[in-house]
Amino acid sequence: MDHFLPLQKELEEIYAALTAQTPLTVDCIRQEPFLQIIDRSDYLITIHDVEYYRPICINEKLREFYGFNNRILQGMDHFYYLKTMHLSTYYTLIESMAFFRNDPPGYLNLKYKLLASTGQWKKTIGTSKAIIRNGRGSSKVAMTVMKPMEIEVSISPYEQYLSLTSRELEIVGLLYDGLSKKEIAGKLFISPDTVITHVKNIYRKLGVNKISELSRLVEQFRVGG
Repeated sequence: MDHFLPLQKELEEIYAALTAQTPLTVDCIRQEPFLQIIDRSDYLITIHDVEYYRPICINEKLREFYGFNNRILQGMDHFYYLKTMHLSTYYTLIESMAFFRNDPPGYLNLKYKLLASTGQWKKTIGTSKAIIRNGRGSSKVAMTVMKPMEIEVSISPYEQYLSLTSRELEIVGLLYDGLSKKEIAGKLFISPDTVITHVKNIYRKLGVNKISELSRLVEQFRVGG
């Protein structure tokens, strides 16, 4: 079973209810009619400004989960995510920023550990999607629908990327820059067979089969250069 499907269905139902009531704009998000609709959900909901990466508001269920005083999160920036999320799932911030920057179709499905009002870290899964776009047509506001879940879900692409060794990352960078395996061997003073073995391991870890797929991952997650 795909554990994210109910979350995606809930997101679409909430989105339909929001758009049926009034034109969906940035100004309406903090207003009571919008908040009333997201409060109907039994799921945990966050509304984010993904252009500047900061939270806008949460529903009542998530307010209770965190133990916050308010649903509207004014004056908060990306440190909100660092304060509510366990260090081991900080990688989700990179995945999320990459997703909305590249703006592919479909949903962003992620897993988290979130800090509950009890002081305990709760395993949670969530799905996100843009619900408002800016004047350039890029993602502006997104909704995330989450629920606590104890079972493990599959490893994410960024976790796979983080599993690469320093040597493998070095070879990934050279492949991305267009060097052949023979050229990489000469540059790193290793044998072509060693490069071939590294490339096979890289492809296996990242779940890719060709350089074009590898390049897409590098464009998402490579830091610097």
